[in-house]
Order: sequence, then C-alpha cells, then structure tokens
Amino acid sequence: MDGVLFEGRNFWMDLHLLLGGDVVEARSLLDRYLDADYAMLAEEIVGKRWRGKAAKPYLELVAERRYQLGVRETVAFLRESGIATAIVSSGPDLLAERAKRELGVDAIRANGVEIRDGRISGTATIRVPQGEKAAVALDVLTDFGVGADQVAAVGDSDADVALAERVAVPIAYDSSSERLTNIAAHKLKHGELSRVRQIVESMSR
Repeated sequence: MDGVLFEGRNFWMDLHLLLGGDVVEARSLLDRYLDADYAMLAEEIVGKRWRGKAAKPYLELVAERRYQLGVRETVAFLRESGIATAIVSSGPDLLAERAKRELGVDAIRANGVEIRDGRISGTATIRVPQGEKAAVALDVLTDFGVGADQVAAVGDSDADVALAERVAVPIAYDSSSERLTNIAAHKLKHGELSRVRQIVESMSR
C-alpha cells in the first residue's frame, strides 16, 4: 500500500514524526524489534509513545495521503476485467479502508491503532505481522478461492519478496529492494503503475 497505491514509503514513521516522535529513537526501535518482535515494537511505539496523543494528525494523514499516478485507472481496469484486488499491508487499516471505499478494492488486511474519545488509546491491532505478509496474502487467496498460480502481486520492498516468490506474476514497482527487483517478472518505475494493464492484457492474448 505505502509506496504502491499511495505516495510515501512509511506511513507509520511519518505519523510518528507528526506526533512529535524522535526519528533516531524510532529507527533504533525498528532495528531492535522489527524482525525480532513486532508485537513489542507496537507496544513500545503505540502503547507507550503514542498513548493519549490526539488522533487528529493520524486522521488528517490518512485523508491527505495522495494516490500514486495511475492508481484509479489501473484498479478500475482490473474491476472491469473481473479481476479481484486485495491490499495486504503492515500499514494502517484506515488508509486501506479509504482505498477500498474510493477505489473498490475487494479485500484488505492491514494493521490498526485504536482511537477512543479522539485520542490514540495505545492499543494496536496487528493483522499483518512483520515477515508474515505472504502467509496473510495466501489466506486472502483462500477466501477468494484461487491459488497463487492465478495471482499477480505488486510490491516495493523486502517485505514483498516471500509473496513474490509464490505468485505467477511478481511485479516490482519503484522497488527499494534488490531481492524483489531480481525475482520480479516485471519491473516498473515510479509513475508507471498503469503498465499493470499492459501486463494483464498481454497475459490474456
């Protein structure tokens, strides 16, 4: 979602800065917990550093995030072609819900931060743990009744590698991951998301 459907690489880091957080401290916590203990990372940041903060910056960032060039046209084409779409992201569920509502995405799996009485309560809901994006995505495919051999996946980071290795058509978009770029069947530059239509059309010939 971040970096593919929406501009911006890391929504949570952008929010952390808006809430007055320290980027050096945040990166230290990421280095310590991102791969080792994602739940502890959420507790350290959401449970301790964001607890009690006004939710307004969070909601405003969700509303202001800009779509990547070509997103609306690409998702509309997929819908018209009868191709189901899904978002699987460790990013915010509110942003995924916005894309579902505005673009017509069929399914979403993303992480959440509870808001209570206009403030961040400190409780995080983790639906897509670090390192488990592929497993969550495969569960979504089960819900759709399709196998990975019938799927294209678009990603931009190391977190997308495991899923890219499983699907029929792995697509790297503005990739920050050398591993993902190396295994992708198609490599798209920033602003080239509309080329997904060409890829799909070429497969149906």
